[in-house]
Amino acid sequence: MKKIFYISLVSLFCLPMISCMDASSLMDKEDVGDLYEEDVFKSGTYARYFVNDIYYNIITNGYDVSGWGGAYMDCATDNGEARPLTSAAHRYNTGNWNAADNPLGFIWTNSYAEIRACNKFLENCYMIEEESGITSQLDIEYLRAQVIFLRAYFYAELLRAYGGVPLITKVLSMDDPEIESERASFETILEFIVGQCDDAAELFKNLRAEDATRYGLYGNNLGRANEGTALALKAKVLVLAASPLFNRPANFPQYDSGDPNVTLWRYASYDKERWSRAIEALQDVIDLGFYDLFRTKSGSKSAYENLFCVRAPIEEAIFSYMRGPSIDIYYNNLPFDFLLVRGKGTPVCYNLPTHDLVMAYEMKNGMLPEQEGSGYRPLNPFADRDPRLNATIWHDESVFCNIRFDTWHREVTSEKSDGKHYITGYARTGYFLRKYMDPDLDPSASTAPTLPNSYHLIRYADILLMYAEALNEYYDSPDAAPSDGIRWAIDQVRDRAEMPGLDETFRNRGWAMTQENVRKFIQNERRVEFAFEEHRFWDIRRWMIGKETQLEAHEMDITLLDDDRTKIYESRKFESRIFEDRMNLQPIPQSEINKNPNLIQNWGWAPKQVN
Repeated sequence: MKKIFYISLVSLFCLPMISCMDASSLMDKEDVGDLYEEDVFKSGTYARYFVNDIYYNIITNGYDVSGWGGAYMDCATDNGEARPLTSAAHRYNTGNWNAADNPLGFIWTNSYAEIRACNKFLENCYMIEEESGITSQLDIEYLRAQVIFLRAYFYAELLRAYGGVPLITKVLSMDDPEIESERASFETILEFIVGQCDDAAELFKNLRAEDATRYGLYGNNLGRANEGTALALKAKVLVLAASPLFNRPANFPQYDSGDPNVTLWRYASYDKERWSRAIEALQDVIDLGFYDLFRTKSGSKSAYENLFCVRAPIEEAIFSYMRGPSIDIYYNNLPFDFLLVRGKGTPVCYNLPTHDLVMAYEMKNGMLPEQEGSGYRPLNPFADRDPRLNATIWHDESVFCNIRFDTWHREVTSEKSDGKHYITGYARTGYFLRKYMDPDLDPSASTAPTLPNSYHLIRYADILLMYAEALNEYYDSPDAAPSDGIRWAIDQVRDRAEMPGLDETFRNRGWAMTQENVRKFIQNERRVEFAFEEHRFWDIRRWMIGKETQLEAHEMDITLLDDDRTKIYESRKFESRIFEDRMNLQPIPQSEINKNPNLIQNWGWAPKQVN
């Protein structure tokens, strides 16, 4: 009889739990307080703890992972630069990574650990006993539906990073031949995820019909999977599968087309109908009527700012990682010596937005800053810009807690001091990350409250912009999309951001309403709407634009003259970066190749097995 170690977690519905191990390890260790496997799955309470811990082990960004030094994945893109010199983000920017030493290798190990936990639950949930007032048969089905979704979620993480992977749907022992499974094709894994999402959505729908309060979207269920979550994940993987990296049009690079194993990581040929399938899945999420954009303002905060400062923006949050109360966002991202963060000390500014990202934000009239007549003022470059710029980035002359950001330096010959927030040394962009901070909160105050931030893995704005993208790719002309769907979806996101709609923006720019122009517009809209939400890293790859966008990064260099009035603003390249075709996909970890001779490596990465 197999023993397990149970570690006490928090109460039933609290997802940001304190735990020392993942759910799969719950079944593998012995210590004080031994339990048998049958005991865990006999008890509805223990079974809930087990499922809670699977949620807990969703990795949301680089900050959660050893080696990234507090930096988000956007710092491995043209959106950002990591302040810590040792951060793994630098290795992505310099090309100093490979199959044997990959800063994102945890995606493979973490995903399969949680897939194993899901398989363990699904094999044993039939043992859970009903307890009056505690666990009903419907409660058991609710847990099962969540785990079906979670297994699909972790396979979606693998699909996005690697393409096809071994498909494991049972708990393996060391004697099982499946230990050395071959990779399933990209299409096989995709269809498995889609089928699991459909199954979970149907279960959630039926449970909600039985008891909408107990098995609905809100209340104690915030952060848990539901019908909308399952359908949204399905839609996201179908958009991924329809995108150029996996559904390769003839006019995109065909570097891997001659590889006999190409179907392991993508479709062998392009099919426009894959965009139609994505449209249908996105429409299903929209038609649920569960979601809308969060439009509530608070204090000095716009609706967009406030979205990242509240625990549960239930209208928009489709699937969120529910962070515990914390004040770390201020400590991690404000400049050195800006102020003391309660209980933390002086901040460390881990994430530095680039000037490239700043210039992606339009003027308030929708025109690009570099366009003639846009209203861009080189001596006042942050005026009259898309409000999401000031909601995302601290820049020179921004003010927080009555402290002004001074990111300028003096001329070399000056004897006067540089601005207090001018960073010297190995990383500097002239900007600091503001997103997720509440401008109405003073983190230095002795009574400063902690922020119970939610980290949005899927939100409704993502559904809307993917819907516009899929319509634009499927129809040859934006005007051919039914019900004016492209404008409808984009204009909702723009309206919440207090920016002009698609038609007005294109008129102001002098742009024709073509498929290519709308594609370019949507790609930039996603960049600014989801800055530092971990979308950019993956969007660059699925759109195959890395070799166009990831080769250099720029800072805003500001010189204050000795008259203490005149500032000179200059965009300067601070780093050359490397991006190669093979980097569109992650390599299978070399350690896994060494253990399993049947694994075939992704194109461009050394396939050698090392004994």
